[in-house]
Amino acid sequence: MAMHDTHSPYGAVVYESGVAKRDDVATVAALKALAATHPAHVGGNVVTVLADGSRWSYHPTSSLTGDDLFVVTPTNAAGRWLRKVGSVDLKLPIAFGTSDAAVLATLPAGARFLLRRGYWEITADFTGGSSSAIGASSSGTGYTTKGDLHGGSSGDVAASLTAGVRAGTIGADVAAGVLLVAGDTVRFDRITSAFAAGSGFLHLVGELVANAGA
Repeated sequence: MAMHDTHSPYGAVVYESGVAKRDDVATVAALKALAATHPAHVGGNVVTVLADGSRWSYHPTSSLTGDDLFVVTPTNAAGRWLRKVGSVDLKLPIAFGTSDAAVLATLPAGARFLLRRGYWEITADFTGGSSSAIGASSSGTGYTTKGDLHGGSSGDVAASLTAGVRAGTIGADVAAGVLLVAGDTVRFDRITSAFAAGSGFLHLVGELVANAGA
């Protein structure tokens, strides 16, 4: 692994015009936009995205399709940025109009994700519908029942889906252990009816134990 020009060969931070050079960018969009000649584009180099704290490792030959969750496609360089293995918080957008069984994420080739727990980040209250409830499941074997990943068998209802960060109901299969592998999806569940309003994010927190890039 080559060092960025932000550090000396001995690990000391490099300064330019009195300002420390950093190993981070503001957003995923900024990560994509790094110049082709940027020294971060060397296999194994890691850049942090400040917006969400995610860390990305450069793979010079990967050609996986970018999804901005596990894989980022550079605009100006070959290869891919791969989400670094370790503890991650996947932030998946949802809304009252998200269809039942809509795919929110797909594990790419070479990836494995061990789920610890989910939670909701609600930006606009979920309201309306008829005793509406939502959750999340997967196409992965053993996790296909609605609410298996989050929400539980009954789902989370309007009272627990008001604006703010809400723990929600632990997934029905989480306590027994959920391991998603390449090709497995995360699906949105309309467990009961559909809401008439509301938006936010489903967060899945766990360990990305592999993300090989192929």
